[in-house]
Amino acid sequence: MRGRPPDDDATIRVSPREAAARIAAPPSGGGGRRWLLAGVAGFTVLTALGAGAVFLLDEGPPPPQRLGPRMLVPPLLRARVGASDVLFMLARRAEQDATDPPDAPAPRDRIELVALDAGTLAPRFEVHLASVPRGALGDAALIAEQGATVWIWLGGLGAVSAVDGRVLADQDGLAERNPQVVFANLRARGALRTADALVIEGPTLGGPWRLDPRDFAASLANQPPPRPLPPLHAPAQAGQGGPTAFRLNEARIGPAWFGLPAETEKLAGPMAPRGRGFIAPAVSPPGAPQALWRGAVRMASAAPPNWPANMPNRFGEAERLVDLAAVPGATGLHLAGFLTAGTPDPLRPAPDALLLLHGAPGQPLGLMRIGADGRIAWRAALPVGAVRSVLPGAAHLLLADWRGTVATAGARIVSVALDDGAVAELALSA
Repeated sequence: MRGRPPDDDATIRVSPREAAARIAAPPSGGGGRRWLLAGVAGFTVLTALGAGAVFLLDEGPPPPQRLGPRMLVPPLLRARVGASDVLFMLARRAEQDATDPPDAPAPRDRIELVALDAGTLAPRFEVHLASVPRGALGDAALIAEQGATVWIWLGGLGAVSAVDGRVLADQDGLAERNPQVVFANLRARGALRTADALVIEGPTLGGPWRLDPRDFAASLANQPPPRPLPPLHAPAQAGQGGPTAFRLNEARIGPAWFGLPAETEKLAGPMAPRGRGFIAPAVSPPGAPQALWRGAVRMASAAPPNWPANMPNRFGEAERLVDLAAVPGATGLHLAGFLTAGTPDPLRPAPDALLLLHGAPGQPLGLMRIGADGRIAWRAALPVGAVRSVLPGAAHLLLADWRGTVATAGARIVSVALDDGAVAELALSA
């Protein structure tokens, strides 16, 4: 297997251990080394992991290329790399020789790994992973990040550095490192899952096998790892961007309750739960404005309403919603809900806070941070009209919107500072 690094005339020899442990600032100017890889099935690098090195052989610079706009390839992946909060994404773009006629269709797709600062969305590095025939490797995807290694499926399993994007290993190199694993039978991304590490399993693969991202050694996943593993970061969920995606109609902060009934509905306690919550339906009908209400959940008698006081009460106690009041300045909301990351629980930017997402159909979305006392800490206008992916973080919230399913055009990434609601935006195009 051979590859050519167009930005570097020297043969590159990288120790996987050294690369995985090197948690450092990105290359100056935000640019990383870009690799032009020959071939379609997987990473094409000459790998000698038995010698603790990865070799990429220089074949000279490629001819000048003409590139189309970037198209996002979901899912997105967010990880803490040393002290840096980094967003990783795969992108495809049309590629052809600059000498081709202007109206000639592009014969190739370029697949790139892009890393951004999660707070500012400034580039950390952009790496050219492969050039393939148009539409090839349609199942390319980011798999996980662990130990400063990003696992990628690109017609096969490969690993790149989360620090600067350099290629660390391809599937053939992993097979050489781990002869006990039948890597020749790893032909589909569905054989991979994440647990305490990346796991390979299948009826023809043996195992299940756990891969250590620091030295790429495989161990049995149904047994304890030979040594402690660093935290693993899995990709974010990618939704359809529906009008109520990633939203819940009610949420709690301790005993404090918040709900979003229709604006015309007036709540009065004590209220008994209706199914899983206190409001039904779970989402207000489209077009019906909503209002934000606050209350408290307390244990009280579970007897039916108007149960005579002189009758024995054998119903015990149950949760009841009391002390209900509308939150001032939070009416006229459309398609509102408490933001989630696709999980049953709402996101909490702090233990005593919630995030409320809202927006009428066809209009930009808005976001509010709400405290346990019902006060609105800030409001942010978002430059997107839908949300397809949510990536929470300690200091910044990341939201993404795009069109399509596999290679998506018009993607927008939004970063929201959780302390003051400041918004940064990136339109993925060039």
